This record gives sequence, C-alpha cells and structure tokens, in this order.
Amino acid sequence: MRTLNRIGMKKVIYLLMLTGMVFEAKAQDPQFSQFYAAPLFHNPAFTGAAHKGRLVANYRNQWPSIPGAFVTTAFSVDNYFKSYNSGFGLSAYKDQAGTGGLSTTSLSMSYAYEINFSSDWNGRGGLSFGYANRNVDFSKLTFRDQLNANFIPIPTGDPAQASLNRASYFDIGSGFLIYSRHIWVGASILHMNQPNQSLLGQAAKLPMRFNMMAGVKIPLQKRMYGSDYGKDVEKSISPSILYKRQGDFQQFDIGAYLTVKPLIVGLWYRGLPIANSTRGLYNQDALVWLLGFKHDFFSIGYSYDLTISKLGPGTAGSHEISISYEFDNPKRRKKRVSPIPCPKF
Repeated sequence: MRTLNRIGMKKVIYLLMLTGMVFEAKAQDPQFSQFYAAPLFHNPAFTGAAHKGRLVANYRNQWPSIPGAFVTTAFSVDNYFKSYNSGFGLSAYKDQAGTGGLSTTSLSMSYAYEINFSSDWNGRGGLSFGYANRNVDFSKLTFRDQLNANFIPIPTGDPAQASLNRASYFDIGSGFLIYSRHIWVGASILHMNQPNQSLLGQAAKLPMRFNMMAGVKIPLQKRMYGSDYGKDVEKSISPSILYKRQGDFQQFDIGAYLTVKPLIVGLWYRGLPIANSTRGLYNQDALVWLLGFKHDFFSIGYSYDLTISKLGPGTAGSHEISISYEFDNPKRRKKRVSPIPCPKF
C-alpha cells in the first residue's frame, strides 16, 4: 500500500475535504464561470433568448490537482418561435465529484414566453422541468475487507456498499428576465420542489437555488445598432453581476467583458468578502480570466479560475471551455429583432 509520504500529506487533506463535501447532505450545484455561456443552466427565461436556434456545449474541470476533483459537462439546444413569442429548449449535464465517482446526471426541458412592454423593453418568463439521477461508481472505491497482503482485488462484503443506492428525482425551476438594448436584469429559483437526493434512503433535500443576474452593455462607438447591425465591428464593455444562494452557501460574481469583435476578454471576481465563512464554505473563491472568439454564428471561450480561497494555488485552479453555435431560418434573418445585450460568455 502507498505510504502517506508517497501520496503527500497535502493531497490526503484535500481528499478528506472532498469526501466531506461530496457526502454532505446540503449539497450545492455545480457552477460555471462562463455563466452566460450556460444560459439554460442558470435561468429558464433564457430559453430562446438568442431569437434563433442555438447549440451550446460546456466543460469545466475544477481543481484538477486534487484527487477525485470536480468535472462537469453540459449541453443544451434551444430555439425561438416568433409566431408564438416562445422559446423551447432541452438541456443536460453530468457532474462527477470525489474519488468514489459520485455523479449526477440531469435532463431538463424548458419553456419561455416573451412579452413586448414597449419599443425599448421586453420581458420573459420561463419554466423548467427535469429528471435527475445520482449514484456512486463502486469500482472506484476500496473497502476495508478488500485490503490484503497480496494486493489482489477481492469482492467486498462490506455492508456500506449495500446501503448506498441510486437517487432519482424530478426537478422544477422558474425565472424571469427584463431587458432593453443595453440593460438586462433577471432572477431564477431552481429546485423549487426541493427533491430528495439521498443515496441512503434518508431525507436529504436539495436546497432551492436562487440566482440574480444584471448588467449593462456600454457601446464604445457611436453606432452599434441599426439597419446594418452585425456587420459593424462591435466595440463595447459589459459590466455585470451574478448572485447565487443555495442553503447556507452564497456567492457573488462581479466583473466585465470587453468586446472588440471577434475577440472578447473578461475579468471576474467570485466571492462574498463582506460575509463570514460558514461551515468551511469560503467566501473568497477565485479570480477568473476569460478569452473568447466570436465569428458570425460561432463562438468559443476559455476561462481560468485562480483559486484565492484557503485551499490555495495547490488546487491548480479551474479550467472551463464553452462552444456555441447559432442557426436561423434565412427568411427570418431579414426581420429586425431587439438583441438581448447579455455577453455570449
């Protein structure tokens, strides 16, 4: 067997911390630093918000230097139907955490209805209905009775394995979004039914998650909208915020995107320094750098989280990639619609 010196005491400490987070009853959802590149994950009101068809893929590897860290992949497709003022979407994600291969897989359908308040302001309300499955990969676990002098794997008879089951549950969310050409504000409540996600057959409700997002797009040139919108080189800066609260956990993202098409760069701070840390949930989390590229209907973004919490730089930060493709009916492209000013990342 490996000695502590070979593994490294620091990694052992990280491993114990991860184990506690993985099996803590009041679990938190995975997160994306590029939250506008995962719109349906944060607010169902974004369904169809591109006013065209949209395919999005996301990948996040959080704290890769820690054994059994967090890896999240997500995919979504949504479209807007102007004749119904409605957007329809389908999204899925898989989150893997911990050395025991704890994974959560979710599939959701979402719907949003758009209302025109005036020539300048629009509103959207959205709903999501999903089904999730949570389980542990026992092939990645080693039980006490499997340890022997010959290092030959043997089946386990540990009752702990029999006590762990799959958890499946339905999930409901809702949200709204109000926007003009330069300003947007919205909020969502996810896990409204607080489903039971326990693997032990006990009560372990998934806490509701509240998201609030807002921002403004400031043009850095005189004309960014007009009859030839989309042909001019866009130059703008977009300060925005995202506040998240789930159970005892709360966090605040604040930063800005600078767009000089086709390039987008961003800098963000994630944390809540004015509040005290609760149960090891650190309020100083990360500084996030982003570099994106957008050409016509295709965009790709990469971001890196520099960990500034008590976990320190030994986590190797977090890496995130997003890819988006928008498609539209050629007949619909001639119709002018008010663009939602949210950044693509």
